[in-house]
Amino acid sequence: MRNKLFNDKAVTVKTGSGRWIQLVPHTMEGYWLYEPIPELKLGRLLFDDNDNWIYDGDLLDVNEQEDVAGIITAVSVKWMNY
Repeated sequence: MRNKLFNDKAVTVKTGSGRWIQLVPHTMEGYWLYEPIPELKLGRLLFDDNDNWIYDGDLLDVNEQEDVAGIITAVSVKWMNY
């Protein structure tokens, strides 16, 4: 799951609950998730070959996980269509 937007740079996104989460590309399959202040590691979000996501952590609720996965997937689809 590689795209032009992330290109190994951290990106900060806002979830539907109003929480800010920083996404840092970890490998070609996943992203480390951090809370920007106080720089708390929230876990990893991994993707398989079919773009199904798996949350490896316990600090985000299901809705926040879905928000982050949806943002990553939507951005990836948008960039792949250009």
